[in-house]
Amino acid sequence: MRKNIAFIVIITVILTMFSGCLKKDTTSTKSSSEAVDLVMYGLFDDSDIYKPLIQEYESSHTNVNITYKQFTDPEAYLDLIINELAEGKGPDIFMMQNSWIYEHYKKVNPYLVDLETATEFDNTFVSVVSDDFLRQYDATNYVIFGMPMYVDTIALYYNKNQYEDAVPSRGKPANTWSELLDDVYKLTKSDNSFERFEVAGIAMGRTDNILRATDILYTLLLQYKAPLYNNSYTASTIADTEVSASGGITSPGEEAFDLYTSFAIPSNKNYCWNEYISDADSSEKELQSFIEGKVSMIFGYSYLYEDLLNLIETEKKTGGDTIDPNAIKVVEIPQVYDPDTSTDKRNVYANYFAYTVSRTSDYPDEAWAFIEYLASQEVGQYYFEETHKPSSRRDLLEEEMKDPIYGVFATQVGYAETIPIADAQKYAEIIEEAVSSILSTVKVSSALSTVEQQINAIIPDEGLFPSLSGTEGE
Repeated sequence: MRKNIAFIVIITVILTMFSGCLKKDTTSTKSSSEAVDLVMYGLFDDSDIYKPLIQEYESSHTNVNITYKQFTDPEAYLDLIINELAEGKGPDIFMMQNSWIYEHYKKVNPYLVDLETATEFDNTFVSVVSDDFLRQYDATNYVIFGMPMYVDTIALYYNKNQYEDAVPSRGKPANTWSELLDDVYKLTKSDNSFERFEVAGIAMGRTDNILRATDILYTLLLQYKAPLYNNSYTASTIADTEVSASGGITSPGEEAFDLYTSFAIPSNKNYCWNEYISDADSSEKELQSFIEGKVSMIFGYSYLYEDLLNLIETEKKTGGDTIDPNAIKVVEIPQVYDPDTSTDKRNVYANYFAYTVSRTSDYPDEAWAFIEYLASQEVGQYYFEETHKPSSRRDLLEEEMKDPIYGVFATQVGYAETIPIADAQKYAEIIEEAVSSILSTVKVSSALSTVEQQINAIIPDEGLFPSLSGTEGE
C-alpha cells in the first residue's frame, strides 16, 4: 500500500529528529522580544507531564508563554477544534490522530522543508510517521503535517497462569494465527452458564463488546495484504479477489474478516466469544472479563497495562475477585506467517497522536519550534519514563525494548503501518456493521461488497491524496 502512496504524493521518509534540525523556509516576523502566547491542546496526558517541559522551554525563550489544556474525550475534542477553527479561533498547537490527517489536513499550517530536512525527518522517526505526516509539496520541497512524541500499536495481553495450565509446552501465546486458534481451543472452558463459558480463550469476533475491535481488523487487513484501495486511492477495492500461488481464487479481505469473526460463530472449533461475556454498554467491556479471569487474552495499547492494574485495585476495594496482577503479560501481536522463519514483513496497525499547528495560529513558526523541542531526544526519554508510550524516534527504541512490559510495544513500532482513512468514525461504523451482518449469516463476500460501496461514498472525488501545492501558510 505504501509503495502506491509514494507514486502519488507521499514520500515515505521519517525523522530521527535532532533538536533544531528542521529549518523553515520562512523566517519569523516576530522580534525576539515580542510576547508570544501559544495555546496547546492535548489528549489524555496530564498537565503535570508538560509542566516541567514548558517551564524549561520558556526559560530559554523568555518571550514565549505556553498554556496547555488537557482533554479526555477524542470525539468531543475533535468537534471542538473543528468548530473553533471554523470561527477563526482555536489553539495554536493541537494533537491530531494519525487517522485524522487525510480528512483534516486543511486545518493545519504545515512545516515547509527541503529534501535534506525531509530525509533527516525520515532518519529520525520510524517509517509510519513519514507515511502519515510527510508529503511532497513541489519539485524540491516537502511539508510536515505533524510530529509525534510516540507511536502506539495493539499487542496481545494474556493471563500467564491460565496459559501455563492449558498450554504448558509453551506457557505463552503462539506467534501465528493458525497456532493461536489451537491455543484458544485449549484455553476455552465451556459450561452451562448464561454466558456458555467459564473461560473464553480470547476476546475477539464481535465489535459491540470489544474495545479495539476495529484496530484488530485493520491489523488483519494489513497482515493479509488486503487491497484496500486502487492505485490512485480514488476507490476502495477491499472486496477484490486474486489468484493464489496454487491457482485458486482468494480474497485477502475475506480471509481477514473470516478469521476475526470465527471466534464468535458457534459452529467453529475456536468459538469462545458472544454478547454475554462482556457488557457492550460498559466502558470497560472485555477488560472487566479479563481481570476477573473470564477471558485469557485481550488486545490493547501500551497504556492498557496500567488501566488493568487500576481496575484490579478498584475491584478488590469492593470485595471482588480478580486475577493476580503478576499474571498479566504481553507479547507481540500474532502474524499470518511465522516471523521466526518467514521473510514476510510483520504488520501491525499504528494508532497515535502527533502535535501540529493550526491554520489559525498567529505564531506558526514559534509553534513549530516548540513542537520540534517536544520531538527531541531528551524530551522523548522523559516522556517514555512518564507515560510508557513507545517513542516515535528510532534512537530511543533500543533501550525501550528492554522494558519487561512495554518493550513489546517499542519492538512493534518498527514494523507498524498506517491505513489511509477518509473518515475514521464512519469507517469504524462501516466495519462494525459488516461484522454484525456476518455474524447474522450474511456471506463475507456480500458484507465486503457493502463495505466497498460505503467507503466509496465517502472518498472525495479527488481521492485521498489531493495535490498539496499551495497549502503551506494558507
